[in-house]
Parts: sequence; C-alpha cells; structure tokens
Amino acid sequence: MRLPWIALLVAACGSTPSGPPPPAPDEALGRAARAGRLALEVERPADAARLYGVALTRARERDDATAIADTGIGLAAAELARGQPAAALRTAQEVRAELLRRDVPAPAALVLAEALALYRLGDKAQADATARQVTAQVAEDADAARRAWFLRGLIAADRGDGAMLAEARTALGEPTAPGFRADARELNAAAALLAGDTTSARRLAAETAVARRDGLDYRGVSRALALEAEAAQRSGDDAGAADLLLRAGRGAAARREWVEAR
Repeated sequence: MRLPWIALLVAACGSTPSGPPPPAPDEALGRAARAGRLALEVERPADAARLYGVALTRARERDDATAIADTGIGLAAAELARGQPAAALRTAQEVRAELLRRDVPAPAALVLAEALALYRLGDKAQADATARQVTAQVAEDADAARRAWFLRGLIAADRGDGAMLAEARTALGEPTAPGFRADARELNAAAALLAGDTTSARRLAAETAVARRDGLDYRGVSRALALEAEAAQRSGDDAGAADLLLRAGRGAAARREWVEAR
C-alpha cells in the first residue's frame, strides 16, 4: 500500500467536527503541514517526514490536540511511505498517548497507521487487535474502517483463517472506488488460494497487480505478484513462480525494503 494508503491517512488531517469558531491559525504550522502533504503527494516521503516533524513540534508547542493528531497522522504516514514502520509505530503510539492525556479520542486514521506499522514489523496479532479498533469506528471514518478490514483480511490469509478472511471480504462489500475494489479483488485471490483454486487465485492476483500499478500502489504490486507466485508454485509452475518472485523482489528492493526483497 503506497500512495492510496498514505492518502487515506493524510486525508484525515484537519477533518474536525463542526462546532465553535476555530482559534486563530498558526501560519507556520499550517505551511509546514501543507508542504508535508504536498511532498507525500509527489512521492518525496523523506521531505514529508521532515516537514511533518516540524509541524508536529509546532503543534506540541501550541498545545493543540487537533493539530497534534493531524500532524502526527501525517508524520506516521510519511514514515510508512519511507519504509520505516518502527518510526511510524513510535510516532502513532506517542501521539495516541498525548491525546489520551487530554481525554481526546485518537482519530481512526492514526490507529490505522499504528496497525499498519505493526503489520509491517511482523506483529500480526497486535496489528489485528489494533485494526479491530478501527473497524469499530466505521461511523467516524468509513474509509479507514474499510482499510482496516482489508488489513485484517491479509492477516487472516497469512494465518490460513478462512472464516476471518470471509468476514473481512464481506465487510468490504462491493466497493466502487478503484483502491477499495483492488482490496476486494486481492482478498478474493487470497481466499481462492486458501481454497485450493490456484487458477482463480493466479488470475485474480494478476488483475490485482495491474490495479495496484494503475493506482500507483507499488508496494501493493509487489504483494500481488508474490501472491500470484504462490499460486503458480502450488499449481506446479515453478519457473513462473520464480519469475514473479523476482519481479516482486525487485519492487521491494527499489523501495529499500531489503527483508521483503530477499
């Protein structure tokens, strides 16, 4: 999940409910946050992390819970985009703790960033438990809830838990947005593989890879290619599986995700 995931997280920034007139804006904070968001949109996550870090420091100086949440989401998103899940996890957890001290609920997008970081670090049990908190916040942020269901579906597929995978797929429904449609197709591919239907799994994974590419989600491309490779290997096509894994590994190496690349 590259830009589509990241765009989801950052889209939450500034989405506060209506109420009393907002306080006077901090222009320095606003400029840093806007520049960070732009850097993410043009795929410069290192610059985005630096700028969101400046904005978060300013938000803490201002002691503004809303600004802390928004800029914390942005920083965690940038760190995820940089392939630094440990840093993203630290940011998400620190910001959640700051909000808790103020009796302010953590936005669903911030909790989702924490779940994604946990998943990428290999702590799938805690990632699932954290994602479950987001799926319960569907009224607050339906898009974040859908992404959390997708993440829970991936975790279920990794565990071989067909029932949980089916529940996640049902929760996604039949989305029309391209990114969510690709999520649904990927879970369908995983379910087919789990059921032993390697032909369908391979076809659906290949379709997912194309959809992820079209959506500029290159991490998703690598994941779909790896899924297609597993289906190819199980069907006895070792040469095809090797080719697909090479392509997936090259994508991960391009992002400097060396463990995944190997």
